Order: sequence, then structure tokens, then C-alpha cells
Amino acid sequence: MSDVPVAIVTSIDPVLRDSAVSALLLDLPQAVAVRHDITPDGVLRRVVHDWSGVRDRHSQALEHGCLSCALREDLLPVLRGLVNGPARESEKPQQIIVGLPVSSDPAPLINALMPGPDGGLVPGARVAAVAATASAATLTEDLFGDDLLAERGQAFRDDDRRSVGEALAAQLESADVVLLDAQAEQAEHDLIDHLAGPGVPRTTISAVGAAELFAVHRDPDDPRGDLLRLSDTQAPDTATVWSLDLASHKAFHPDRLHAEIEALGTGPIRARGTFWLPGRPEVIGLWDGAGGQLSIGAAGTWPGAVRTTRLRVTGIGPQRRAIQRAFQRALMTDQEMEQGLDRWDGLDDGFGPWMGDQDADIDDLSA
Repeated sequence: MSDVPVAIVTSIDPVLRDSAVSALLLDLPQAVAVRHDITPDGVLRRVVHDWSGVRDRHSQALEHGCLSCALREDLLPVLRGLVNGPARESEKPQQIIVGLPVSSDPAPLINALMPGPDGGLVPGARVAAVAATASAATLTEDLFGDDLLAERGQAFRDDDRRSVGEALAAQLESADVVLLDAQAEQAEHDLIDHLAGPGVPRTTISAVGAAELFAVHRDPDDPRGDLLRLSDTQAPDTATVWSLDLASHKAFHPDRLHAEIEALGTGPIRARGTFWLPGRPEVIGLWDGAGGQLSIGAAGTWPGAVRTTRLRVTGIGPQRRAIQRAFQRALMTDQEMEQGLDRWDGLDDGFGPWMGDQDADIDDLSA
């Protein structure tokens, strides 16, 4: 008895998402689709349907109006019902297509379905392809413009201040295939090469081959989404797009990082990675930015004694060299590192609003 493959469709545009889900259903008469939407006031709306019509509709208020709530309270139970509920094997769908809420990062659902200590939450299901949809004509502006999701009516909650680029970049970086609404120019293909990878196939929504998507077996050890295992950029720089891999064993100097943060985190770039600060050496600093927005936070504790400051930056503007210089200026010097970390004990690094109290229990950060 084989596991039911689940294809995941992501988007920043509900029309593109629904078009992709419909195209897959038309090619797979034994498949079932589950579409989720989260309204700005925190209401989840779910539709389950197949090629013949709607099977079920459901709406409910979510406690926090977030994707984690939608997964826990509705999507995972629905998937378990589809996979394990039918009394006869012949009644199970042969494939399941999940259309995630617009602007969702697919990582939480991928992790929930994958086998592992925190996964395997839908026995009998496996992750097939993750398909990111995008508009060929607006790809560059969507990734590097300064529009917020809220300005397009796609925010999860009233306090969702993510940029459109932050959401789309995360979707492309997790994709096994990119589905475009039209044929793209070379500049757009170069962008996809840098963010999704040059080996990631792309096609139009109307030409997608459903069988190929469901033949994909996502590797449980796939490093995408794990900032501690960022892969090197495999795509060459071009006249329109470049990438940098900035890495050091040194910490950022807190004062100099404050001074350089605008140079490192703004402009038409996508940047993500990890860093550490001398006053909180056990804490993994998370760096995630796009579309002129930068998010900094704490992401648990370093595994073992190895700490790394590493940022992967992709951009389209002229600031490549300026970012390299700002990164080097923000790092602690060899002499500062040799002086040890004890002198930073008790000193306020100014990053409390983003990374929490420096005196916080380390176990709390790892929870």
C-alpha cells in the first residue's frame, strides 16, 4: 500500500494559485484538492473539491490568524481524513493537491508531512513536488519592490508587515518546480536560477505536467529552508542579477552592525542567513530580508561549538560591492575576537527588541 502523494502549491496571487490547482485537477481525475485562505480578520476558509465539483466548504475563526493555526486546527486533520478515513483503499484519492493560503511559506506543511521527530503527522501521506507560482511580467518587481502584502490585501493579520518579496522569495527557495503565468524572458529565468536553483524546472501553468509533479519524492534531508545548511549559489552572475555568499567565523560587532544594518538589509536584494553576537554567543541570530524589509530574530541555539556568520545575498542593483564592504565593517576584528567574550557579559547590545532579553533562559530559545 503506497503513500498518497501530496503536491503543495504556493503563490502570492490567489488567481495564479487557483489556476495552478485547477490545471493539476484537470490532468488528474482521481485527485482531490484542498484550498485554504486566511482573511485579514483571522478567518480560515477551506474548500475541498475534485474535478467534478466541491466536496466540502468550511469556515472558522483562528485563534491567531496564522498558518500554524490553520495547519493544526484544520489542514492536517483534513489530510488525515482524506488519507486514512475511507474504509476501502479504492475510496482514497490517488493524489492530493494543497493550495496553501496566499503568501504562505510551505516549510511548516513540508515539515509536518515529512518523517522525523516532529513530522509524520499524516500517516500514509508523502510530500511530492512543491510548486511555486509567479507572474513572469511582474517577477522582478514582486521580489525586489517595496510593496507590503497588506497593501495588496494578502496579509494574514492586521499586524502582518511582511513584504511581497519576502513571501515570494521563500516560496521560490522551497520550490521543486516554478509555474509561471506566461513565458518568461531570460532576466526572469536568471532570477529563478539564483533563488530556486538552476536545476529547478519551470513551465507555464497551462503546460504543467501533473504526472511529473507527483513523481517527485521530496528528500526528508532536503536542506532547503534550513539556514544552518545554506547551499552555495550555483547560478553565475549576469548583467541583471548577482549573488554573494558572505561568511565568517567571527561575530558581528553590535554597534557596527547597528551602523551597517541599512547598507546590509535594504535595497533591491534578497538576503538570508545566520549570525551571532558576542554578548549572546549561544544564540543563533536569524537574518531574513527582501523587498526593503529585514527581519532579525533568535532561532534557538548553535548545535555544538561551531558558530558562523553567513549571509547569502541576491540582488539586481549596483550595491554588490557596498554590501561586501558593509559586511566586513560589521564583523569584529581579529583583535576584538582575541580579547575574548567575557567582557561582553552584562553589556546591552541593543538587539533585545528583535532577539529577546540577553539574560533569557537558553532553554526557552531552543523550545
